[in-house]
Amino acid sequence: MRAWLSVIVAYGLVATAAHAQSSQRVTVAAAGEVEHPGAIVFEGKPRLSDVVKAAQVGRNAYPVGAAWLRRSAQAEQTRLKTGLVYELGLIGHKAVADRRESLATLAQQMRDWIGQMPVTGRKVVRTLEPHALQVSAPDNFPVADGDRLIYPSRPQWVTVAGAVQQPCHLPHTGLADARQYLAQCAASSFANQDVVYVIEPDGEVFEQGVALWNRSPPMAVAPGTVLYVPLGARAIAHAVDEKFNRDMADFLATQPVGGLGTEP
Repeated sequence: MRAWLSVIVAYGLVATAAHAQSSQRVTVAAAGEVEHPGAIVFEGKPRLSDVVKAAQVGRNAYPVGAAWLRRSAQAEQTRLKTGLVYELGLIGHKAVADRRESLATLAQQMRDWIGQMPVTGRKVVRTLEPHALQVSAPDNFPVADGDRLIYPSRPQWVTVAGAVQQPCHLPHTGLADARQYLAQCAASSFANQDVVYVIEPDGEVFEQGVALWNRSPPMAVAPGTVLYVPLGARAIAHAVDEKFNRDMADFLATQPVGGLGTEP
């Protein structure tokens, strides 16, 4: 009798837990060019398409620049940001010791710039285009409580930042490639003149050769792209390792379109 009672109690506990899990509420926020901005509450296990459908992404949205922000990704990005701020401090201290005042100033400006950027938790995915999420199961990821989806309007600019004399917000021009934008924004004497990191509006990052010896084929730059001009090897030597510039580009990619704030 006691054995049967134990089985019944155990079954009841499992059923209760399963019911609680199935009825769990998940709150996801939508912002930008959506008809219903703000918090949206779901029951069960919603996916990206459920959020998009409930928020009703507007016609003026720029899905290429949409961003999915997750709490679960914030810890890793916090470590990345903290490391970059620390490394820029090392570059600055080394420049002061070497009496390279201009480099010390640039490092401090970049340090202040990165320091004021929020940790967003942005997760880069193949697409956040509403129709694609409806028809492509592999792209339709589950969402979690506290997630945010941002659908910006289409920007009209391309940003060039990093090792430049002054960051530039340049009007987007048709089929212009990265080199055409770089030519309009004077590089710092401490810049790497051979490559640029192209940070696309969807958060993808790739390195593009821009010197005569390694020039990549021309590739049109999308509106909202950020071109990060890296510090040259001599500028960071004996202060940080060669991963520094890629880490910088990866952190910049966590900022949604229009979210870089005040440039250095």
